[in-house]
Amino acid sequence: MLPAMRNYVVAAWERRRHRERELHQVTADTAEHAIVAVASSRPLDEQPGVYEAWPAEAPELNLRITYAAPRRRPLLRPETE
Repeated sequence: MLPAMRNYVVAAWERRRHRERELHQVTADTAEHAIVAVASSRPLDEQPGVYEAWPAEAPELNLRITYAAPRRRPLLRPETE
């Protein structure tokens, strides 16, 4: 059985600027899906860092996800003899 769609509030902010939150209203199955809907709408290099989502009618039921950009892997160079 699929969960019912709900209205969620999704807040997005940079770790250094907690007071400057962007708020979005999203209709989704779960809080995770609401965060993905907001996060996937922007390029990786413009991700704010922290996402928090809660049902519009129950703000005490919040979910927080911290996004960290992938670390750059060192370039592997072939060994020379």
